[in-house]
Amino acid sequence: MVGRLHGKIALVTGAGSGLGRASAIHMAEEGAKVLATDINHDSVLKTSQMINSEFKGTCFSREHDVTNEEDWCEVLKDVTAKFGSLNILVNNAGISIGGDIESTNFADWKKLQQIDVDSVFLGCKLAIPLLKNSGGSSIINISSTVGIMGNPLTLGYGAAKAAVCSMSKSIALHCARHKYNIRCNSVHPTFIDTPLLDRFSESAGGKAEALQTLSGLIPLGRILEPKDVTHGIIYLASDESSMMTGSEFVIDGGLTCGYMPPI
Repeated sequence: MVGRLHGKIALVTGAGSGLGRASAIHMAEEGAKVLATDINHDSVLKTSQMINSEFKGTCFSREHDVTNEEDWCEVLKDVTAKFGSLNILVNNAGISIGGDIESTNFADWKKLQQIDVDSVFLGCKLAIPLLKNSGGSSIINISSTVGIMGNPLTLGYGAAKAAVCSMSKSIALHCARHKYNIRCNSVHPTFIDTPLLDRFSESAGGKAEALQTLSGLIPLGRILEPKDVTHGIIYLASDESSMMTGSEFVIDGGLTCGYMPPI
């Protein structure tokens, strides 16, 4: 059976762990060839080894500082050299630092914007010339539910993810205006069971306690597994979503619908 991404070439940043690794694996399962990148070379090499153990020659990996313009240029040269084209860009790399308006220091604020926002700007800007020559492409920028709703405890992270959302809409309209046949959408998951939750787990008294606390905030009663999100990413990457661009793809178990009183 032909996969939903058969014949497509994907670049996934932050693919050394968590949602990025899960996305790279799922894309390979659906027939895509993948260049997986991460600032941590050892972790992203493990991702490619995991993929190639089942789909030989499908995935390559390389170290990648997503805040560095020259590094982006080299990564895109690698995509061209290895695969000849690029159809899918998943801007997943990012960090989370908590803090409210009074406790967030300027250094953390700038670090969040650099890694979570500047990286998306650079990736989209530099990849568009390659994407527009691929006969139909998709940019998928990973945002968050805090990018569309307030949270006093994640000021910098929320601001960064809101910027990703707004940037995605502007890029979508730019590409449509110039008839590039590139779609651009943002994905907004809520809490996912990935290493990014480790910091919260420590402060909550352990992982079990953290999962219970966070699950209680979600109307459907559980936090997300990575595949809950990667199924959405596969849809946006595939031709099935050919009329979706500039959208906020929310995967949150009903969290952003508003307050749900207890029964």
